[in-house]
Amino acid sequence: MDSRKYKAGLAMTRRKLSPQDLQDIRELASRWGKIVARHAFGEVGPGTGVDLDAMEQVAAAAAAGLSEGTLGILLEQQAQLLGAEQPCPDCGRHCRVERADRLLTVRGIQLKQSEPLCHCPDCRRDFFPPTAPAPPGRSRLQSRRAPDDR
Repeated sequence: MDSRKYKAGLAMTRRKLSPQDLQDIRELASRWGKIVARHAFGEVGPGTGVDLDAMEQVAAAAAAGLSEGTLGILLEQQAQLLGAEQPCPDCGRHCRVERADRLLTVRGIQLKQSEPLCHCPDCRRDFFPPTAPAPPGRSRLQSRRAPDDR
């Protein structure tokens, strides 16, 4: 499965995976299930004394760990693409990209992320560097400051 398209020798990442790509990933993870089962219960398997609930707990722990690891590496790879500075959406001044730890809850798992964060001293505002433009029909957070509410 190749997750990139090529144009004039440059890799261009696709925004969405095809249903076939997702099925291939699911099958890969399913094969990893054999490794998890062997790790949890040994070469001979769980034996007759282990009930379905215990096996389901092993599968749930493996699924959560796989999700945490996958999302963690993908978010980090995406953050690395930002570089050391990003322009302020209001004034355009280049501001240093810093990191702040944040706890995310996604589809039933919790994940600690080191989120990119910038602060513009001229505008006295924080902003989160965008990783990609908003898709058509989806709104972005407003980049302009809201008027003071008095």
